[in-house]
Amino acid sequence: MSLRLLAAVLFVSLATMAVMPKSCAQSSDRPIGGESSASEPSSEAPPSATIAPRPTASLLEYYNKQQSESLVDAPDCAAACELPSSGAKFWVSAEYLLWGSEGMYVPALVTTSPTGTPSGIAGVIDAEDADTTILKGESHFNDDVRSGGRFALGAWLDPAQQDSVALTYFFIGQGSAGYHVNPADNAIIARPFFNVSSGEQDARLVAYPNLVEGTVDIIAQSSFQAASFEYRRQADRSGRFKVNWLFGYMFAQLDENVTIRDSTVSLSGVTQGTAIDLYDAFDSNNSFHGASLGLSAHEEFGELWTGDVIAKGSLGGVASRTKISGQTATTLNGVTTTNAGGLLTQTSNLGTHRDGYVSSAWELGLKLRRRLTTNTSLTLGYSWFLLSHVERAGEQIDQGVNVTQIPPGNLVGAARPAFPGEKSSFWTQGLNFGLEARF
Repeated sequence: MSLRLLAAVLFVSLATMAVMPKSCAQSSDRPIGGESSASEPSSEAPPSATIAPRPTASLLEYYNKQQSESLVDAPDCAAACELPSSGAKFWVSAEYLLWGSEGMYVPALVTTSPTGTPSGIAGVIDAEDADTTILKGESHFNDDVRSGGRFALGAWLDPAQQDSVALTYFFIGQGSAGYHVNPADNAIIARPFFNVSSGEQDARLVAYPNLVEGTVDIIAQSSFQAASFEYRRQADRSGRFKVNWLFGYMFAQLDENVTIRDSTVSLSGVTQGTAIDLYDAFDSNNSFHGASLGLSAHEEFGELWTGDVIAKGSLGGVASRTKISGQTATTLNGVTTTNAGGLLTQTSNLGTHRDGYVSSAWELGLKLRRRLTTNTSLTLGYSWFLLSHVERAGEQIDQGVNVTQIPPGNLVGAARPAFPGEKSSFWTQGLNFGLEARF
């Protein structure tokens, strides 16, 4: 018998004794009237008024019955602990994004060598005695932190708020990197490439003392945006915690471009006074469309704080378009002639190249929500997004050049530069600060 049961038996026994009439504890021969036996005796003694105590077995049965009834009548804790819905039918949110992205890789675009380096090897990568240094390139451009925004609109489809739909759009502001290289900083400036005709590394001189004077400008830009439509279905709920299934559609778009422009003037030789302006441009666009499946979890921490976790994947296809363009303008004695192609853009790779591939998008997110009023909240969160199999502008630069095709020449040998069609991934991540309202 447990201590709890023994205590109950003792309590009931004491309670029974407490309510028992005083006469129950006295002998049955004592007169009811309370007078002494010396008084006038009654002709007939009254019957005994004692109360028989409840047997112990009966007390145990009574206690067990009460316990069983209390357990049967107790409310379901899981149902009682659930918070009632707010009664809102719609919600909207706006967030400020502070995200960093994986920059696009570009090969070596501008080099230099110490003053006095022979012009034949100046700026040439891996050339002996050239001591070449890469000024720009062989690195990632636009990998800095940028601002953006995310906006969402949703509606519950039932009073219990178990089914809902949501439309979300977010973007990252355009990243732009600009570089200007001039002789004031480096007496020797060159643009490196691999000479397919000779099978060796080579370089186009942009600035070299008493030989040529010029500058190089590089502009690299990147932008990203995405949108989704989701149907959310409650999968499970336990008190203040619930899990939702996510089904929907995802769209994402990545745009990037790289432009290299150089301007030179010949200072000596038969070409003295000749001005050459050329540019190479690589512009890529990637559009993803896919079906999404995921899970989200929601937890309520008291009356003021709530938290969300989301994990989602999308499978579909990405349509990639890369446009390669270039031009060379030569001015001699005031007369300018133009030809298609620059240095890394020639007839062998000029044009618009289109491809389509199976691709996927992945998204993870955390959000902490602090309630301000019944229907408004401040939010703080973290997000990570990845898009696979995209063409990045910098990776479409082929540094191999068959110089035989440079105007006015005709191509002899391998058609280089070519369109690489390289595929890689793009990811972005960062912090989110927002405001949410329900109505």
